[in-house]
Amino acid sequence: MTTPVLEEELQTYEDNREKLLGSSKGKFVLIKGAEVVGVFDSQLDAIGQGYEKFGNVPFLVKQILEVETPQNFTSNLIRV
Repeated sequence: MTTPVLEEELQTYEDNREKLLGSSKGKFVLIKGAEVVGVFDSQLDAIGQGYEKFGNVPFLVKQILEVETPQNFTSNLIRV
């Protein structure tokens, strides 16, 4: 059985959502595995930090919002 990509990161976001809403609503959170790596003012800053810290591997950057809007992001850096 395989685990879907970012399942752990999405669960980590949900586990920390209320705390993040209280302290950083509207900002962008960077999550890798079960770790909330940091909160950033812009999506590009969070993505840049993710690539710098982890390289070209899956990590989650998500805006901290009360109401969720589905969004997709694909990196052109990932090679199969």
